Amino acid sequence: MKKHIAIDGPAGSGKSTVARIVAERLGYLYLDTGSLYRAVTLYFVELGVTKEDIGKKVAEFLKDVRITVGGKEKMRVFVNDRDVTEDIRKPQVDALVSYVARIPEVRAFLRNLQRRIALSRPSVVEGRDIGTVILPEADLKIFLTASPEIRAQRRWKELRLKGNNVDYKVVLKNVLERDAIDSQREHAPLRKAEDAVLIDSSFLTIEEVVRKIHALVVEGDCAGERCPFGGLL
Repeated sequence: MKKHIAIDGPAGSGKSTVARIVAERLGYLYLDTGSLYRAVTLYFVELGVTKEDIGKKVAEFLKDVRITVGGKEKMRVFVNDRDVTEDIRKPQVDALVSYVARIPEVRAFLRNLQRRIALSRPSVVEGRDIGTVILPEADLKIFLTASPEIRAQRRWKELRLKGNNVDYKVVLKNVLERDAIDSQREHAPLRKAEDAVLIDSSFLTIEEVVRKIHALVVEGDCAGERCPFGGLL
């Protein structure tokens, strides 16, 4: 039975939903590390910080921000004791978060926090550099992906349900920009760890992805008749 599971992948691949469900079924801690970067980004947005200012003033701004997490049934994110769990999903944060996440000072600021939370108990941790940087010692590493168009469609539907009337083309543009920034950044770029299992969720249901990962956690090597879907990941 694996105790620490790392799930990496690009925006909209289903990491958050899948990781949360897997954690619930296993009774493990669920940690959405992307929410921590979104929290820092929201803090900058509300201060009126622009892309041009971020790199110049990041150290100054980070001195006054405290990020914490809580919640039993759902992970809640707090910035200086204020619950920002819903606010960090705003389009303004979407447009800026990848720029913030590539800043070395921000990554260093959050790295120790992520490791401390993740290693405090059996956990399912999802993000973009979990298997390569945050938890390279994870017992199981998953790289979950999907086509950009499908990921944008998922994000667009999510925003619409929350009352954000955003054009699909704008969402797709943001997804493609984030992919480029996340994979090309100098520090901790988005990439599949050598020992990670690749799962393409483009044409899979959430339940199908969850079953694949659950089998890997519980049974170890997922092969043949013992693995759902004939062992094909």
